[in-house]
Amino acid sequence: MKNITIVLMLLALTSTTYAQSNLKIGDKIPTIEFKNLLNSEAVTVSSTNLKGKVIVLDFWATWCGPCIPAMKNLIDLQDDFPNDMQVIGIAEDKPERLQRFIDNTPSKAWFALQTKELEELFPYKILSHAIIINPKGEIVAITSTDNITKDIIQKVKDGKTISLPFKQENTKFDYDADPFPQKNTGLKRVLLKGGIEGVASYSKGYLKDKTYNGRRITIINQTVPSMYRNLYQMTYNRTVFNIDEEKYSYENPKNKYCLDIITEKADGSMHELGIKKLNETFPVKAKLEKQKIPVYVLSVIDKTKLKKLVSTAKERNFEYRGYEFHAKKIPMKEFAAYIENETPVPVVDETGFSALLDIDFVFDPQKKGSFKEELAKLGLKLSKAEREVELLVIYE
Repeated sequence: MKNITIVLMLLALTSTTYAQSNLKIGDKIPTIEFKNLLNSEAVTVSSTNLKGKVIVLDFWATWCGPCIPAMKNLIDLQDDFPNDMQVIGIAEDKPERLQRFIDNTPSKAWFALQTKELEELFPYKILSHAIIINPKGEIVAITSTDNITKDIIQKVKDGKTISLPFKQENTKFDYDADPFPQKNTGLKRVLLKGGIEGVASYSKGYLKDKTYNGRRITIINQTVPSMYRNLYQMTYNRTVFNIDEEKYSYENPKNKYCLDIITEKADGSMHELGIKKLNETFPVKAKLEKQKIPVYVLSVIDKTKLKKLVSTAKERNFEYRGYEFHAKKIPMKEFAAYIENETPVPVVDETGFSALLDIDFVFDPQKKGSFKEELAKLGLKLSKAEREVELLVIYE
């Protein structure tokens, strides 16, 4: 069973005033000292020095896939408004990774690493997260970064009213807690509910839970097609959508559901029960179908290096976020599944390696060729090919 670990962030800057907290649209920001700035002539700049400019605070991370194009869009906007706007990107990253992004992406935007103080002013948990402040120091938008355009910045600069989707979050939701606790943990359950407002989409596999390991899966705020993919344990690259995808858009809150499956025995059958429940409830269905398509083949280039990865761990563990993958006692197919999340096509494991592995894999998305180099350190490589693979077909 594939366990998906969702990493949720609380990102921040340093503020000199904490009298106001949880600032809202229409509020004036307090005086904020932006410290430890990178890509700026000054290491520390006060928000008072930016009065008269549009300020965009973008909370992001270099390992967050959707955050990268959104940040690059802000960098372009900074070039469009060099004297009237200041982008400040607050990253959840290691300092050296953020610096490499800056080195590889020249811009006039400023960057800093997160601290905890600004959480009191702008609490949130889901990336990306943007705050737009007008030249008067007033908050005019709290939104997802990809909503910000040149026309929006021009209107803010000119003092005109803007209307962007408000990024509503339930910041009190505890992602580590059991969302659907039950008194008798030994009972079987199939629970399907509507979405939870203001909460991110995620799933839990309970690998480290002695009570539920192998007998429970929880899916929060996912569309029906996404739930099928989760239950079939298929990546987006292996999914064929023979439906109107707009009809099941994640942007529509009515399309989000929660599913909690608990079986009596730890036999892994919770996925089958979940699929049965979706089939009984919704008009959209899913089936497995083999097709010949372009793929990447994962193969061995150095058996000596690969043999060093044979597991010595006592317990299984599995977690990843973007450019980092850390796992103990896993089969090669699970590492191949992780790689597939970083590639445009399916990855087929042709290593022929059956032993369980301990793998620590970290690549640098800002360094060209880093992914290939890090794979080679493990004795592995990817090659383009065509193969007949099993795909998940979503249909009505």
